[in-house]
Amino acid sequence: MASNSETSFAQRYTKARSLVEYLEEISGYTPDSPELESANLALLLDDIDNANSDVAAKLSTLQTVRDERNELYNGANGLIKRASRIRDYIASVIPQGKKARDYVKAQKMVQRMRGQRLTKKPAMNADGSVPKTISTIEVSFGSLIGVGKELLEVMKTASGYAPSSADLTVADFTTFLASIDAKNAVVAEKYEQYDDSVEARFDLYKELQDRITRIKLAVAAQYGKDSNEYKDVVKY
Repeated sequence: MASNSETSFAQRYTKARSLVEYLEEISGYTPDSPELESANLALLLDDIDNANSDVAAKLSTLQTVRDERNELYNGANGLIKRASRIRDYIASVIPQGKKARDYVKAQKMVQRMRGQRLTKKPAMNADGSVPKTISTIEVSFGSLIGVGKELLEVMKTASGYAPSSADLTVADFTTFLASIDAKNAVVAEKYEQYDDSVEARFDLYKELQDRITRIKLAVAAQYGKDSNEYKDVVKY
């Protein structure tokens, strides 16, 4: 099976453009099917060129929103570090300190957050498409926000919880969690758009492969497999 890396897509596109040029040089090449003519192959390649650009643009957008989402989780004041500060604050205001029940709860939540493995790279199927199923990575992000909401409930009931740092307050943490939910939704939207773009591009490359195969057969039919024309065209 052909590789589906971006390099492979580019190589197949370049070879097909060379094939167009070669077909235009063959004297008397007249396939019975219009779509096998060099001009129509060139039109298909124009569509593929646009599809390549669209995939690149959609991937860039997806990577940007994933970076933004990753900062909300793993940044200097992201969810994981903020949860650690909340845990420490709870210990500081409760007489039992680290032995307090609310501290132990918060500590377990922080440990669960740190145990999640996160990445920004979208997974792809072997055929170049993006899986429709929810990836384990997205499940991990979803689990983190769920733990964050559990921590919020601990904050609401913890004895003496009234931090002077605004970003540790119940109100601010509630807003912060909402912003993460919103960013997760944006990531899901951009991921779907990227997925659709990859699938559309993949369909065009499948059509290109079929078209080139039929062109080679058309040349074989017109000139024979012993001809220089056929020997040259099979190189593409």
